[in-house]
Amino acid sequence: MVLRGYDRIEVDEYIAAVLEENAALRRELDARAAARPERRPEPAAAAPGPQHYDVDTPAEDSFGFRAEKLLRLAERESAEMRTRATRDAEAAEAAARRRSEEQLRAAEKEAEQIRSAASQEALKVKKQITQEMARLGNLHRSTKGEIRRLAQLLNAELQRPDPEGLTDDDSARSDPDPGKPASN
Repeated sequence: MVLRGYDRIEVDEYIAAVLEENAALRRELDARAAARPERRPEPAAAAPGPQHYDVDTPAEDSFGFRAEKLLRLAERESAEMRTRATRDAEAAEAAARRRSEEQLRAAEKEAEQIRSAASQEALKVKKQITQEMARLGNLHRSTKGEIRRLAQLLNAELQRPDPEGLTDDDSARSDPDPGKPASN
């Protein structure tokens, strides 16, 4: 049976051979240390050495299991990072959307104020124009009435007979200023 690319039987045999060689070396080291009582045992022997694997090592302690565990942990952390990045991006997008909506509302409010001011100004100008048109209409009527009155006076004067004995030549001589109307 092959597990994660390794033949378990071969791996177990190799580990057993290494463990046996390691045990033989330790026995030899202990024998030499016992032969020299004057030397103190080295503190390295008391220090924890590398973990020894027995042939019957549970799968939880195997290298492949630990590597897979680390891989899962890395995947979980990357998923958490993606989730955080997604949340951050969504928060930034929501903040940008809020700012744009606020700017839109401010622009709409300003546009409404401008429209209102323009409407008020248009009403004011329209009222002024209406008043000016009324004034001009009254002036036109009064001017027309005055012209009519003057025309009637002229027609009345033209219908009057010329004074007796004066001719056009005589009236021109007797009138010192031809540009002035003759007085009656």
